[in-house]
Amino acid sequence: MNLLSLDTSTDSCSAALCLSGKVTERYELAPRRHGELILPMVDALLREAGVTLRDLDALAFGRGPGAFTGVRIAAGVIQGLAFGAEKPVVPVSSLAALAQ
Repeated sequence: MNLLSLDTSTDSCSAALCLSGKVTERYELAPRRHGELILPMVDALLREAGVTLRDLDALAFGRGPGAFTGVRIAAGVIQGLAFGAEKPVVPVSSLAALAQ
C-alpha cells in the first residue's frame, strides 16, 4: 500500500511516505510552525520518491489527541490534498499509534 501520512498534533511536525513498504519521513520539532512546514515536507517527500498524490492509495493524518490547532492543521491539509487527488482519508489515533 502506498500512503502519505501527516501528524501535527504535538510540538513536532512530521510527514511520512510509505511506498511498497519503504518509509521515508520528515520530522521537525517546531512549536507553532506546523502551518509553514507541513506542505514543503510533503512536497519534498513526493519529489524525492518521484511520485504524485494520484500514485498513492490513501492519505492519513494523526487525529489526536493533541493540540486543537495542530489537529486542525493536519486534518485540513490532508483533506485538501485528498480532495484534489480523489483519494480516501484515514484518521489515525495518535494515542493508539503510540500504544502500538
